[in-house]
Amino acid sequence: MRLEEASAAVRNATPDEYPELVVLITELGGTTLLMFLLAVLFWCADRRRSALVISYAVAGLALLLSLKAVFELPRPPADAMLVALEGEREGYGFPSGHAFAAAVVYGGLVSVYDRGDDWRAVAGASTLVVAVSLSRVALGVHYLGDVIVGAVLGIAFVAVMNRLTHGDPTIGFGIALALAVPAAAVVGTTDALLGLGGSIGGLLATRRLEALPALRSRLEGVVLTGLGGGFVALITSVESVVAAVEPLLVVLYAILLAGIILAPAAVGRLEVGALESRRA
Repeated sequence: MRLEEASAAVRNATPDEYPELVVLITELGGTTLLMFLLAVLFWCADRRRSALVISYAVAGLALLLSLKAVFELPRPPADAMLVALEGEREGYGFPSGHAFAAAVVYGGLVSVYDRGDDWRAVAGASTLVVAVSLSRVALGVHYLGDVIVGAVLGIAFVAVMNRLTHGDPTIGFGIALALAVPAAAVVGTTDALLGLGGSIGGLLATRRLEALPALRSRLEGVVLTGLGGGFVALITSVESVVAAVEPLLVVLYAILLAGIILAPAAVGRLEVGALESRRA
């Protein structure tokens, strides 16, 4: 089921001279980069649609952690790893979280932004999902079957969330909360607490989504990205300090997601003439 022999063929076909490139590709499906990408899109593009995909990502994280706990299938042996990566030996291997997350985020963006008829958008998203999935096999942290199931589940999850949310990110975060509570109770990892806190923060903040001010200029988008990125960096920098008290981590992650969503309101209060669009 996990296609061990095919996985070994992928690993053997991966050149040993470019481990950094494989690691770079695998990060395209990592939580940090995907959340930053979604945050920037939320700040600078269509906020309702971007918030919807953020809710998909948070809900998907909770679901995936629960599935991993149900199957309890191990990762490939340590000698299969291309390079030693911190934390990559932890947790279960089936299904692949990176493949699932890449499918949910990149596939979700194509779907939510109504780009399903654009072959370039579909091809780009598909290429990213395949590249991330194969990188996980090449690194030796997943079998080929793990990433195939993870990607297929991600696509199916987007389709289900599209039907359930009706384009409303508040509903999306409500579903995320429903999935995150049992995941946090059963799994209890930092990622599970991220899902719980993120769903709470997103659920509360998206209630004010329609009241957020529109982006006034490209320069304001740059300022918003800079200040918002600084806020995210600040929150993540204190993560290790509060990690010893799990309820505080939930609060921290709730603040993180709420801060990302409400950041346009804070920047919108800036009385900087250069940032204001010209009035008719």
